[in-house]
Parts: sequence; C-alpha cells; structure tokens
Amino acid sequence: MIEIQKVNKTFITSRGKRQILKDFSLTISDGTFLGISGESGIGKSTLISLIAGLQKPDAGSIFIDKKNICLLNDREMSAFRNKNIGYISQEESFLENLTVFENLLLPFWLKHRKEKSFMSGRNSESENKIMEKAASLLSELGISELSQMQPSLLSGGENQRLLIARALINDPKIIIADEPTSALSERQTIEIIEIFKKVSEMGKTVILVSHDKTALSLCQRIITL
Repeated sequence: MIEIQKVNKTFITSRGKRQILKDFSLTISDGTFLGISGESGIGKSTLISLIAGLQKPDAGSIFIDKKNICLLNDREMSAFRNKNIGYISQEESFLENLTVFENLLLPFWLKHRKEKSFMSGRNSESENKIMEKAASLLSELGISELSQMQPSLLSGGENQRLLIARALINDPKIIIADEPTSALSERQTIEIIEIFKKVSEMGKTVILVSHDKTALSLCQRIITL
C-alpha cells in the first residue's frame, strides 16, 4: 500500500516560488491500476517522481508498505526503488552500446552489482533464471525477435514494450509510468494499457500518468490533479 500524507512540494522558478502540491494526501491499495490526469504543469510528473523517491517533498510523508521513504538517504532509496519500483519515464534512457536483451537486464545487474555481473560469462543459477525470465518477458510483449538489436532501431511501440519489460524484470510491487503512450497510435495504446491491466490483476500496483483519454478510460481508478 502507498500512503501519501499531507505532502507539499515547491519549486523555485524565474518568476519566484511555485507550489505544485499543497497538503496532498492519497492512499493507493495494492493491485490498483490508478490513472492520474490533469493539465500540463499541474504536478502529475512531480507526484510520481516523489512516489518513486526521485525527489523528496518539502513536507509530509510517503509510506510504501509502512516504510517512510522520505527518511531514506540516496543510497538506501536507490536500492529500495530498484527492488520495489519499476519506473517508466518519458525518456527512453537506453544504453545504445547494449542490445535490447542487455538493456532489459540492466536493473537486475544494478541490483546485484556487488555480485558477479551477468556479463561475466560465468552465470550462477539465479542469473540463468533471470535470463529465462527476460526472454519470457520479451516473448510475452511480442518483441523476442528484437533481443539482439540496438535500441535505436526500435519503433515507438517496440520501445514502450522494452521499457515495460525492463520495469518488470526485478518483479517490483509497483509500476509507475509517465505518459507511456504519448507517441503511440490508439491501437498501440490499447495494447500497452492491456499489459498494465494484466500486471495489476497479478496484485501489483500500477500508476499511470497520461493525457490520453483512451488510456485513462481503461484504468481501474482515476484521480485528477
């Protein structure tokens, strides 16, 4: 469960202080597929950035499974996020010198960076299992034939599928997606949202920020900022 309690967030701009969130509270139960809508600049991306621990609020608390993530330092938050949160940003953020398959495995490698790297050529049993899972995710998302390609060669829809697969590789409890369908057709949008619905039906919490009415209409719950 995610519990946001009286969160405030202010930014300093060229025009002075701008308060994005004021005494904002929200509870999101496990397994919820939540859509967040609102005008541009209203604070949607800021809100999910706070939930993901990429920023800290000026005041208030954010609890994930009763842990106040606002009290974690950067190192602790990074480890917590990599284990518990799959974050799909608006930017592709792929490493172009790696293949699709290797980019998919990056979160696993970061999680186990103090252990043997999956690139070492000597895989443990757990690494073999994660590679099988990666192959399965690519297959389920319909891009298994692209595993050895460079990310720059993928289409918009293929990029989104890779981002989703990478967000799922560490089996996080929470999936956060920031405008994941903005560059997609209506057909591709429905396909991507159906994937998120299946993920939430597995008991995972999915938080979707979107301006897309089609995408939002398929969410289980919608809030407007």
